[in-house]
Amino acid sequence: MENINFNRLLIGGVVAGIICFVGDGFVHGMLLADRWTGVMTALGRQAGDMGRRHPGYFATYDLFKGLVAVAIYVGIRPRFGPGIGTALIAAVTVWLLVIPIPLLGLLPMEFFSAGFAATWAAYGIIPIVVGTLAGAWLYREPGSIR
Repeated sequence: MENINFNRLLIGGVVAGIICFVGDGFVHGMLLADRWTGVMTALGRQAGDMGRRHPGYFATYDLFKGLVAVAIYVGIRPRFGPGIGTALIAAVTVWLLVIPIPLLGLLPMEFFSAGFAATWAAYGIIPIVVGTLAGAWLYREPGSIR
């Protein structure tokens, strides 16, 4: 069993988290902004920009998301080998756990429509995939030369 390069895991995870934060900001602040306004209004909440009022919360959330994605990549690398395919498995695993599965659990509460949830999930996979690919690319085993 190979040793884990925790410094490179942290570097890759932080980069993945930053990419997720910027990407999620674009998804929710631009692509889904009008739909979020409708959701918040329907819930009787102010349709203000929640993301801009709580950037530290979302930055921390996305940092953890990126760290978990790269940690999963590092963990499954010995079985699946290094590379894009393994990084995609890690990214889709995290995506499933943080977007579509929780959204499915919330659908019966009717906070938002199934169409909105599907759109959110479709857009949301992009930052996770890009972030995980970048973080995985930065990861190196101890003593490797790449």
